[in-house]
Amino acid sequence: MLTMIVYYHCKSGMRNQFVNELAAKNIAALCQAEPGNVQYDYFLSQKDADTVLLLEKWESEEAQKVHLSTRNFEVLGTIKAQFVESVDIERFVTQ
Repeated sequence: MLTMIVYYHCKSGMRNQFVNELAAKNIAALCQAEPGNVQYDYFLSQKDADTVLLLEKWESEEAQKVHLSTRNFEVLGTIKAQFVESVDIERFVTQ
């Protein structure tokens, strides 16, 4: 199992626009429907008004790699380019 915590650090004051665009494009639901996805959920940081957390879990690293070549990931990249300043990722692999 691959678990990833993704920290999207939005451009100042743009977190709500980022979240709204993710919802408008139905990104979470589309990614949740991908083969091998176990969880794909967004959360708002209570400490930082410009940060969104993504918790994603995949059955395998291979399933997550396939995700990187999907249209869903491409659309997410376009959204990130508009609203996100930087991204930090924590990866955990378990059996």
